[in-house]
Amino acid sequence: MAFQALRGTTDLLPEEVARWSAVEHAARRLARVYGYREVRTPVIEEAGLFLRSVGETTDIVQKEMFRFKDRGEHDIVLRPEGTAAVVRAYLEHHLHKTEGFAKLFYLGPMFRAERPQAGRFRQFHQYGVEAIGSASPWVDVEAITLCVHILRECGVKEAVVWLSSMGCRNDQENTAADLRGRLTPHKSKLCQECQDRFEKNVFRVLDCKNPTCHELAWEKSYTQEERGNVSWPFLLCDECVRHDQEVQRALRQLDIPFERSKPFTRGLDYYTRTIFEVRAAGLGAQDAVAAGGRYDHLVEEFGGPSMGAFGFAAGIERVLMAVAHGKSGEAPAARRGLYLAAAQPTLVGETFRLIQRLRERGVMTLMDYDGKSLKAQLREADQAGCQAVAILGERELKDRTISVRELGPRSCSQTLGKSERTVPLDVFVEEIAQSSGIRHHCGEKSAQGGI
Repeated sequence: MAFQALRGTTDLLPEEVARWSAVEHAARRLARVYGYREVRTPVIEEAGLFLRSVGETTDIVQKEMFRFKDRGEHDIVLRPEGTAAVVRAYLEHHLHKTEGFAKLFYLGPMFRAERPQAGRFRQFHQYGVEAIGSASPWVDVEAITLCVHILRECGVKEAVVWLSSMGCRNDQENTAADLRGRLTPHKSKLCQECQDRFEKNVFRVLDCKNPTCHELAWEKSYTQEERGNVSWPFLLCDECVRHDQEVQRALRQLDIPFERSKPFTRGLDYYTRTIFEVRAAGLGAQDAVAAGGRYDHLVEEFGGPSMGAFGFAAGIERVLMAVAHGKSGEAPAARRGLYLAAAQPTLVGETFRLIQRLRERGVMTLMDYDGKSLKAQLREADQAGCQAVAILGERELKDRTISVRELGPRSCSQTLGKSERTVPLDVFVEEIAQSSGIRHHCGEKSAQGGI
């Protein structure tokens, strides 16, 4: 019987892992530059954690969570998003008492039982940040700036920040009343799901993909001058307007371009005030590559003190799709590391001792274990993308020397380059370890300038 990966999941082969590592490296490095520290939470959590935070009427909870009972009949889910889990860890380990304001970041798999499509999987991967313990608009600005910085570092070129505000809880109550009032005469035209959720959470109509629901929910019932284009469709109080304007002002000062003319909303119940999305070319209709916002009540709802918080998450699969879209042509992969070839099978033991000394110095080194011919070993070195081949034979061993040949570009049909030199065996390991021509740590690609 031939087994295959489950629908909505995918295997990452070595070349793909190299691209993923570049994104993860950029996210980790820049998050630390901005003062965020890494946290890791379990992939399984109590279902109630997400029922309470994400919202019982959201599609994530109603349709998309992998939910099951464990042997103790506990209600368990596979983690569908990162914020609730990080806030739970923040409170469980008393960081609100020992640190107060905490800046945390994470990377890892998330799970949603949605219909697989381009860029959307049942097991997908995110990196994200959570700044917990401050209501300052400058925290919003810092996180949005970090989000943009990481995407640029990864090579996402065609992207725009969409920025808005959902207001405080009072604003949301007023907006909900206004929205219900506008929709009540047309309630029978809404899809059954929107009718079912109309009283409990009318904001779900704003997220509905049904064209009729979307048109009715976003109908411009008054002019731009009347609503001030502050944060349509949300009706903001003066304090939330000031917060929103401060965020906009700071982003302009930092030369972070953003879009305000296109209204949108975020579908999770915990959001308040600032929300944003980064939308990128090459992702199709679902074009958000990163998104987040402020959640000023979630810590309190989980039993902690009243404190502000802000975070965002980006899908690694979607980042890679956006990067690929922005590339006009794929440059040949750089060669890395050294292949140590044994001219005779009897020299495998001596070859292994040499490569182990090189590995201890951090040099990526490969060899043949099966007694292949020298020609086959050179072909294997080329296919593995090694930058050089060192050849050890009986004559070299007798003369205490070793021959080192540079390999040509990976796109070149002539694999052996013109550069060849003889190195005394006694200094071979040291010379290779110090050589700027032999790259170390094969398989790790820098995220600088793209992937």
